[in-house]
Amino acid sequence: MDQVKDLLRQPAFVFKCINIVVGACIITGASIIIGVYAVLFGGTVITLEVYNLPSNYQTILYRYAGFLYSFVGRGVFYILVGVLITGSSPLLYSFATAVGVVGLAYVVLEFVNKFDLPPSMVPPDAIDSDVESRAVFRASQEQ
Repeated sequence: MDQVKDLLRQPAFVFKCINIVVGACIITGASIIIGVYAVLFGGTVITLEVYNLPSNYQTILYRYAGFLYSFVGRGVFYILVGVLITGSSPLLYSFATAVGVVGLAYVVLEFVNKFDLPPSMVPPDAIDSDVESRAVFRASQEQ
């Protein structure tokens, strides 16, 4: 017991313990944060495909995540998410590869022009009339 008290009185030992705990939190927290992003991104994509959002939500989503409404935008998004979810297990590598390949295919589809946009990727109707509801990266462009 006296040895523990002696160690706690030494600032170098206390700092070493604190740094080890912080390092463990960073390693563990990184996995949690990536998991939160993966759930958020996956939920957004599934919601766009399965659920018909009200027009005001579509307008907000188009304004702040307008890249989801084009092949190249969604393709680059899928590639980045594929890189994000890459992990140490073969299952995670296969999921990440599948997402990345779909993203690459979407980028190619942007330049092929053989296919119309799927219904989940068509911009909301209010975009034509309201300058404020345009995507942020397109807001300054004239119609």
